[in-house]
Amino acid sequence: MRRLILLALILVSAATAAAAERIFIVTDRNTYIAGDLVFCSVYALDQNGRLKDHSAVSYLELISAQEVAAEAKISLIGGMGCGSFRIPKATPTGNYRLMGYTAGGSAETELSPVLSIFNVNSTERVEGGVVLTSGQKTKNMVERHGVGGVSISIPARLRQGKETTLLAGGFDKDAKVCVSVSHVDGLPEEHNPILANVLGGRAEKTGDARGEYEGEVISASVDCPGTAIISTVGAPQNVYVGQADGGKVNFYTNNIYGDRELVCELLSMEGKTGHVRLNSPFTHPSPGQIPSLELCSSQRGDLINRKASIKAVAPLDTLVNFLPKREDLLLEGNTAVRYHLDDYTRFPTVEEICTEFIRELSFGRKDDRWILRLHTTDATETRHYTLENILVMMDGIVLSDHGILRDFDALLLEDIDVYRSRIAVGGLSFNGAVNFISKNKYVMALNFPENTQIVDFKGVSYPVAYTGALPGGKDLRELLFWHPQLDIPAGSDLRITLHTPEYSGTFKAVIQGIKDDGSPIFAEYYFNVE
Repeated sequence: MRRLILLALILVSAATAAAAERIFIVTDRNTYIAGDLVFCSVYALDQNGRLKDHSAVSYLELISAQEVAAEAKISLIGGMGCGSFRIPKATPTGNYRLMGYTAGGSAETELSPVLSIFNVNSTERVEGGVVLTSGQKTKNMVERHGVGGVSISIPARLRQGKETTLLAGGFDKDAKVCVSVSHVDGLPEEHNPILANVLGGRAEKTGDARGEYEGEVISASVDCPGTAIISTVGAPQNVYVGQADGGKVNFYTNNIYGDRELVCELLSMEGKTGHVRLNSPFTHPSPGQIPSLELCSSQRGDLINRKASIKAVAPLDTLVNFLPKREDLLLEGNTAVRYHLDDYTRFPTVEEICTEFIRELSFGRKDDRWILRLHTTDATETRHYTLENILVMMDGIVLSDHGILRDFDALLLEDIDVYRSRIAVGGLSFNGAVNFISKNKYVMALNFPENTQIVDFKGVSYPVAYTGALPGGKDLRELLFWHPQLDIPAGSDLRITLHTPEYSGTFKAVIQGIKDDGSPIFAEYYFNVE
């Protein structure tokens, strides 16, 4: 009884801790064109403003008063995360709130920035969210007061197309910061919250605090009890197994990165044909009161320049630098024997390949079905074993029905990787594994059984930084630099090399973050390019 009481207290404590998680979001800019890429940095905080290493994934939603325009998942490591998402090109002109939360907490409007989005290819606007005004709008260039003793130093006037250095000092404690340098034009811009102004707030509790400590917990509905398997197409391999009961199943992942094709299969315990239907983790919170976006004719020139910049500059997502992320651990540490099929005589079917030159593999019959078997030896290579329970994949997709693989066109295959060590997936253990790697995702040519579906899956965003890589052609970049998480040791200075674009204008550098004692950092500085 004492053990049960202790377990209950631990669960209650974990749920309370999860509910107290607060998500603070910083974006590279505040104004965008529909179709733009939004870079963001995410801080998961406790009630005292310290980074909270609890959840491994956060959920972001870009919401207007009428609809959700975009969704994103951001992986968290040590209470921080970063990534990007693209604003759909059909997004109506208006202001949107970017809401963030974890599975154990709820979104807070006071921590959520407002982003102004302009659609230069459509007259559609957020209903009731746009106000037409007359007159000339001036740039809002009032620097906000710094917080945390950090200062930015950069020449106030710079020449076009030149290299310069941004210097930031005053870091008296270890700190984690994000840095943005971007163009300021006449488009309206909301003064979004800074960390110093929102600490000490509240975090609303949810009724179902679900811990996501190692990665996203993908929930799904099922038709009948059984073993459910999900796997991603291509590398890296992501395979997760869950036991379906009561019409539900959960897959405890290590985070699946990027937008992937996901194959879902249900192996029924009752001999029925069932299906796995993934549930959305997004809760669509209320964005609260969103200020109206002001439009006037004087903004036409700035919108034309923004559109020209998008056309002239290579897509930002091709110029980013990838940052460390959680790695998939399915086959880590396991050595594979690779067969590159072009090095061998080609045979028309997979069964003939196994018969002719892959000694480790062979097909056999069991309970009126085909199974792929693994032939291996002991450590001294004196005793030989034939093992049946092996994990069979093609392009990372788990194939429970080995019969659909037996007559597959072997000319569509590139390589075969054979793993002779034991593999653990969820609650299942396999005596080995084999992954057939096809050319150009020809795995989709397989005739999957009725209990299998292929769905589009939105994974967590890859963590990236944009450090000002110069595009080809004329340099019309609006964003000069973005780094979502820089670690600054106490007593050190931050030095960043910048390249000014080939046009005149006003630019803004912003540093925001948190010290290791939980105190916030904010610094802002304007300069001109002539």
